[in-house]
Amino acid sequence: MYANENKTNITFKWFGVAEKKTKIYQKFYNAQTTKAIIKEIDTFQPDLIHCFSIGATVTPQFMSYAKRKSIPIIQSFRDYYYICPKGYMLDITGKTIHEHNSFINCVLHHHPKKNLLYDSLLYLKQHLHKKIIKENISYFLTPSNNLTKLIKHTFNVEGETLPNPVLISNLLLEQKESKHLLFVGRLEPQKGVMTLLKAFQKINKELPNEHLKIVGSGSIRLELEAFVFKNKIKNVSFLGTKNREELTFLYASAKFIIVPSEILESYGNVILESFAFQKTVVISNLLGIQDEIIRSKSGLVFPHGDVEKLQEAIEILLTNPELKKELEVNSSSYIKELTFQKHLERLEIIYNRVLKSNKTIS
Repeated sequence: MYANENKTNITFKWFGVAEKKTKIYQKFYNAQTTKAIIKEIDTFQPDLIHCFSIGATVTPQFMSYAKRKSIPIIQSFRDYYYICPKGYMLDITGKTIHEHNSFINCVLHHHPKKNLLYDSLLYLKQHLHKKIIKENISYFLTPSNNLTKLIKHTFNVEGETLPNPVLISNLLLEQKESKHLLFVGRLEPQKGVMTLLKAFQKINKELPNEHLKIVGSGSIRLELEAFVFKNKIKNVSFLGTKNREELTFLYASAKFIIVPSEILESYGNVILESFAFQKTVVISNLLGIQDEIIRSKSGLVFPHGDVEKLQEAIEILLTNPELKKELEVNSSSYIKELTFQKHLERLEIIYNRVLKSNKTIS
């Protein structure tokens, strides 16, 4: 990691990693990791604590102890769990949820539904943890402006957007010919792959030489493959899971990447990985990064679940090389500041600002 190879005042500590399974009560309060974190606080005596993940193995009760010791806490929110514990930000009709109003609505009407007991316990756990976090954090970070707005409204605390850094390297930019359309992600209903296949089915009739490659695994792979077989859609390849080296070649040789998500997602690292290879993207309007994509003119956005609009966006890029090139140039410019080094440099600036503010309050 960059922090280990360069001079930095940031120290990373990991807790709960070895615990693969937890009992129900540990999901509400994990005494083992809480005690370990408190012990680390007393031993290490940090100036500031930055939390990246609160869940079953690491619960937030240690935050109250840190606050009593006047240690400011920054919380990074990576998804929508603390807006709605279901996480999908969809109701059972498929409508997007933009705010969370009540226990009853969440348990009975938010997607995904499991059973009344499970959903009730999930809500209660989130409600307890959210209350603790809300009372104790000094600042928050999210990877997208959309999530920042929702967190600021929900937690009533100051924070800001810090985009994710690009973690994949591009050494093949000039070495690969663009040959295929590419999807990279889990093969689950909420990822919109069926919508993509329906759009490609129409494209396949008008542009029969185009090839779609689908990378990833998941619960609906057989269903997706059956749809392709039944409808005799040509040039669709299901490649399964690929390692970083294999992904590098697939990104480098893609014409562009399609991210058709049908749940509200906080960011979309596949988009940044695409930009690293100077590739543009077609994304649904449920990606948290859509505002940034529109503003930087680095990709096309379509209404989620809309087969015709997705088909139209794909065909625009396939038949308008001038626009495609413009979006590619803009995508490359967009990520110039998103290196891991610059990410940590900005983190340190934020840390120093929060520390200074904390001293003023004290």
